[in-house]
Amino acid sequence: MKLRELFKLNCSEAAEFCDKAQYREAGFLNKLKLRLHLIFCPPCQEYTKKNLKLTSLLKKASIKTCTKKEKERYKKQIEENL
Repeated sequence: MKLRELFKLNCSEAAEFCDKAQYREAGFLNKLKLRLHLIFCPPCQEYTKKNLKLTSLLKKASIKTCTKKEKERYKKQIEENL
């Protein structure tokens, strides 16, 4: 396998790796592939920029998610009220 083939990445894969990298789920090789792809792909650069901004805004908003138990309780309340 050629080195070029090893680092080849399409935009769909780049978006997936971008998402994983933000949540620290991407491995070293995937991060490297993403960085190389971003050098040559302006649309993916824009996607990454917007994705980082969205993540930052969500962290600032301090959004609290419901626990599984709370979700079940809310679901039960809704069903009772229907």
